[in-house]
Amino acid sequence: MLSEQKKISTEKFEITLIEKGIIENILMSLALIDQKDVQELKKYNLQIAGGKPYALLVIPGNLTTITKEARELLAQKDFTHITFAKALLIQSTGHKLVGNFYLKINKPYTNTKIFSDRSKALTWLRSFIK
Repeated sequence: MLSEQKKISTEKFEITLIEKGIIENILMSLALIDQKDVQELKKYNLQIAGGKPYALLVIPGNLTTITKEARELLAQKDFTHITFAKALLIQSTGHKLVGNFYLKINKPYTNTKIFSDRSKALTWLRSFIK
């Protein structure tokens, strides 16, 4: 499971430190992400970040589903811990709808924005790094 300190892969996601302060979370295609998965993902993010504050670039795979309970957990102040920004890189209309729903209904505590362009998402995330 742990291939190196900068990358962790599981059946449902791949976590990579892509540059200082920015972690990429790729959610695998067809994965159903629930609360347990989100807690596991958070544990790996903290491990890769070395316990230091970080920003997230989240990329959902084709037909990836995140349960209502998982979305609610992701939006909570206590759960965000040391995550200071989250960019959702959206490629499909379905994910855009879910992403907008998440922003409007769950109202995440962490600065969160939807992007369709990876370079713009990374530029936005870098603006939070001190």
